[in-house]
Amino acid sequence: MRNISTILKATDDKKTAILYGDKRLSYGELKEKINARYSELRKIIKRGYRVVLKLQNPLEFIVSSYAIGETGAIPVPVSHLLKERETEEIVDDVKANVILLDDGLEVMDEDREMDLGSDVAMIFYTSGVTGRPKGVAHTKDTILTTCQTEGKVLRLKEDDVISGTAPLSFTYGFGALAVIPFLFKATVTLLEHAPSQKNISEIFEAIERYQITVFYSTPTTYRLMLKQPQKCDLGSLRLLITAGEPMGIGLYRRLKMLLPHTELVEHFGCTESFHAIISNIPGKVKPGSLGLELPCYQVRILRDNGEVCPQGVFGKLAFRGPAGRYLRGNKDKEWHYTGDIVYRDSEGYIWYVARSDEMIKTAGYLVSPHEVEHILMEHKGV
Repeated sequence: MRNISTILKATDDKKTAILYGDKRLSYGELKEKINARYSELRKIIKRGYRVVLKLQNPLEFIVSSYAIGETGAIPVPVSHLLKERETEEIVDDVKANVILLDDGLEVMDEDREMDLGSDVAMIFYTSGVTGRPKGVAHTKDTILTTCQTEGKVLRLKEDDVISGTAPLSFTYGFGALAVIPFLFKATVTLLEHAPSQKNISEIFEAIERYQITVFYSTPTTYRLMLKQPQKCDLGSLRLLITAGEPMGIGLYRRLKMLLPHTELVEHFGCTESFHAIISNIPGKVKPGSLGLELPCYQVRILRDNGEVCPQGVFGKLAFRGPAGRYLRGNKDKEWHYTGDIVYRDSEGYIWYVARSDEMIKTAGYLVSPHEVEHILMEHKGV
């Protein structure tokens, strides 16, 4: 089977799978909801269809994603915040047959076909930071291998309560909140709102209320948390995980003051890898670094001519291991370049420098904007 719903089959039906607002769903109830949704969708959706999901409700997002997979169709998650034009571009690019919206289902063209092979489980689009978003097709193997490896590195357990703010429409959020918790038979807490200065207190309240132990988010969210007077008990947190942008030593130190008993784990991944390629390891965290490559990946730091950079020398990050394949455009190669400049220290830890097209040339030297930002963030006036 190419869909990922097999990870739910071996779980204890009585154990809590999802906490969402006042809802508490056991694994058995989650499976029932997925089966009910599958029964509705199979009347319309056929094997091989590309189904774009543009849903705001995170519980419905997860249920529908798994139900679509059960039909043999391919879920294509997109952000509910996308403008109509941006959504249309993805619908056209993936030749979608159906769009699933909060207010219903829209059939686009039942006869549209796309030769993706028989192993594609899901398609995710890159964020488009460096250009037009690209579709990346993932198989069950690329999704589960990366998430399983990451979970083992983080030492996730069945009694963990996992949560976070990363959107489900991106691989970071979908892996953190819709795959990893179920792989490790844990519980996931879904938050109702994206983080902002107005509702950041809700995150604190959720951590205390649900006794969250593992939290996935970004440095932007953690900076918001530091600005909010903390009145809740956050003692349940054992892992605070960050990705999406460099955390920096300054933010690490301030978070440590707020959460002295919590491990702060920075890691690095991309849409092509689905989840983390590089991660710090609980008990072996090196503040400011991205960490070490996960056991399922090999990482090289290369010069422009393809030679491997010595320790401490900036170079282009490339990885080999479980990875999705582009729908079009870029040819799939053995080594995948992420577009990032990094270096490796004497202990093997990898440090982020900048995107390859963001380096600043001044007085004959190349300077990382991350380094400039880090110095600014150290100033007490910032």
